[in-house]
Amino acid sequence: MERGSKGHREETLNLRCFYLRLIRKIWIVPLAAVIGAAICLGIYTLATVTYGPARSYRAEARLYVSFAYDENKGTLVDHYNAYTWQHMLMPTDDILNPIIAELEKEQIYVTESDGLSATYGDAKSITKDELLASINADTPSDVRLMLLSAENSDKELADSILRASVKSLEEYGSSNKAFDSIKCLSIDEAKLVTYSDRSFAAAVFGAICAAVVAILIMLLIAAIDDAIYIQEDAEKRYSVNVLGIQCKKADDFFKNELIAGLNKATEGYTQVAVISTDSVEDEKVSKADTEAISAIISGTDAGANVRLIPMAVPGTVLDNYRKIGTCDGVILCVPFGTRNGAMTEHILAQLKKHECPVLGIVIARADSRFMRSYYGIK
Repeated sequence: MERGSKGHREETLNLRCFYLRLIRKIWIVPLAAVIGAAICLGIYTLATVTYGPARSYRAEARLYVSFAYDENKGTLVDHYNAYTWQHMLMPTDDILNPIIAELEKEQIYVTESDGLSATYGDAKSITKDELLASINADTPSDVRLMLLSAENSDKELADSILRASVKSLEEYGSSNKAFDSIKCLSIDEAKLVTYSDRSFAAAVFGAICAAVVAILIMLLIAAIDDAIYIQEDAEKRYSVNVLGIQCKKADDFFKNELIAGLNKATEGYTQVAVISTDSVEDEKVSKADTEAISAIISGTDAGANVRLIPMAVPGTVLDNYRKIGTCDGVILCVPFGTRNGAMTEHILAQLKKHECPVLGIVIARADSRFMRSYYGIK
């Protein structure tokens, strides 16, 4: 019986069938999530630990800056912001030279370039650029309150730089007319600089991304999947009656449907060819499907009156077209869940071209559990 068909390229995705197939492969989603989490966590670890910044220590001090003029009558106070202290004043000789002199008292020498001068022996040294880079003067909210810090990979050196910087600024506050004084309110020893651990966030991000990608890939595969899972989909696609479903594991419900369908389709016939659409190289697959169908219809009218002849896909052996011509018709076995929908369409077109009657389709090697789930059979 003819039905309207657009072929597998334009048919609507059977969502119920797709979701059931997705549930069967749902393990792929958590597996992808675990793999994604592991990859992102590994990348995060490499970026922050293995190849991340070297361990460093930071010492901090808080200073109070008293200006020499009336702060309510002018705006000069506002000029002493964080940028001014850090980039304009700290590099000047008035502040930097006393820091260098104080460090030398502790046997820490400041050089103009990389490398320790032979004059200093095994004493610690630091270049002037490194010294300036390690010091940070900030006024977060109030220009009268300064947060001074020194950071270095050597804990003792960080402490020494901070102490020298504090002393230099206190002297600068006493000698510069713009200030009444600069006093140290508190000073802390150097502590290891730690960064917030975002490994959990990295793992969650990787898991979510991988899970979403896995679902999208599964949707894409389903969209281009031309396999047959449900008999109604086969009838819509090929405009050919589906006689029944042959399950890999015996199921009485589908067995009875197949027997009834074959009895009706082969009524009055004596010889029918059976072609499995994936039996391309030889008739081995067709023979196995024929034996499975014969076992099901054994003892029925179809089993007693009709001889089933297995054949490979006609194009494989030219003589098969002649053999088909001696038969009363052809039964196509379409394998369950096998992506050969285009081949099935091609075989049907060839059989029609040679005027070979197609009695119907049998969905072969089906998963009975999937079928029962789809049709809601308990």
